[in-house]
Amino acid sequence: MNFYQITNIEKRRGKRTGRIQTGWSLIIALLLIITISPSLYSLGKEETKHNILLITIDTLRADRLSCYGSENPKTPNIDRLAERGVLFSRAFANTSTTLPSHANILLGATPNYHGVHENLNFIVNDALLTLAEYLKDNGYATGAFVGAYPLDSRFGLSQGFDTYDDHYSRIHSVNLASLERKAEEVIDSALSWLEDRRSPWFLWIHCWDPHTPYEPPEPFRTQYKENPYDGEVAYVDSALGNFFDHFSPPLSMYP
Repeated sequence: MNFYQITNIEKRRGKRTGRIQTGWSLIIALLLIITISPSLYSLGKEETKHNILLITIDTLRADRLSCYGSENPKTPNIDRLAERGVLFSRAFANTSTTLPSHANILLGATPNYHGVHENLNFIVNDALLTLAEYLKDNGYATGAFVGAYPLDSRFGLSQGFDTYDDHYSRIHSVNLASLERKAEEVIDSALSWLEDRRSPWFLWIHCWDPHTPYEPPEPFRTQYKENPYDGEVAYVDSALGNFFDHFSPPLSMYP
């Protein structure tokens, strides 16, 4: 599993300069990065390139994942990925809020460099090279499907994505910061995008559900009525399980 980290890269006059570093991907409370064998999809001339799936889950506590010891809720789908991948016991985020944290991931830099320090009031500078732009330049189809307004395309992380789906279920005239959609809606849109992908692809799926307000759908609302946050976590794990099942062999069991 590979994570391509971009450091100190800027776009200047249509050219990009800098260094690409390759490191191990990780599964932690907020981030899953998975490479998928091209044998799962027909890639033609690009068959030596791996597909890359990035899953980010907002405000997900490590102690609510059973791969980190949680007894309730159980997260069997994320657990199976952890068993097949790399599980970090010590991992740290440079930023605690959504937009700058995702900028860190997609730019391979921290706020001191990229300048995005909080949600809503900052925009990613177009002079910076994103992971999506780098992969697009190297023959990848790129798609992003995000679950909430802090990652709206207006904040600049859409750079390099052929498709950047930020279509929320609520209209923008209602409390902008709370605009969101359920994980199942995000995943359904991502699966529709994947149906026609034949070249190597980079897909980013962002789930917002464990963030406030805690309103899990049934049956999780009833099962976790005493702790709706846990219900949101269990719901996201279930939604991801449905997503993994669309791969053959199922992604959750892929070595």
